[in-house]
Amino acid sequence: MPIATLEDETVLGSMKVYVGTTTGPTSYTTGGFSVTLPIRPTYALVALTNDNTAYKISYSVSGNTITITVYQLSADTTTGAISAAEVAAGTDLSALTFMIIAVQATT
Repeated sequence: MPIATLEDETVLGSMKVYVGTTTGPTSYTTGGFSVTLPIRPTYALVALTNDNTAYKISYSVSGNTITITVYQLSADTTTGAISAAEVAAGTDLSALTFMIIAVQATT
């Protein structure tokens, strides 16, 4: 049983919990894109929910904003080495979905 529905905020004792999804931007900006939350998370987790994609992500939290940076994975066909580079500015990432789970301690 979920503790919160998507795009919702729930108070659980001394914590506020936010669970939601967002899609990527139609035109990615170098350095990542920002998502504003209704809480100021103490802890947060962001996951890319699409299967069969060659992307990895990193994220940072500042106040009630999460900045998500997206990297394209590629493999060297000769050595098999995997590398990651930030996607190019202007890339359409609107087909990607990101799940955000954030917790704010209220005491």
